[in-house]
Amino acid sequence: MMFAEDLTGTSEEIAEQLYAQASLQEVDEVAFALPFSFEHEDYVQILTGMAGKLGPALEWAPGSDHLAS
Repeated sequence: MMFAEDLTGTSEEIAEQLYAQASLQEVDEVAFALPFSFEHEDYVQILTGMAGKLGPALEWAPGSDHLAS
């Protein structure tokens, strides 16, 4: 398991930051961690953005087993 630095920005900016890391090309799974201090609405916004924008930017789609390589 590898841990990356914290990434912030829009879904597109985070996708660019992830693609810039050579280690992303070597993995089949990525896990994202969120702080425990957010409000419910913040989690809804973030998770909706991850599924609707960040995932597709990383060539992931619901029902797929892993990221495109």
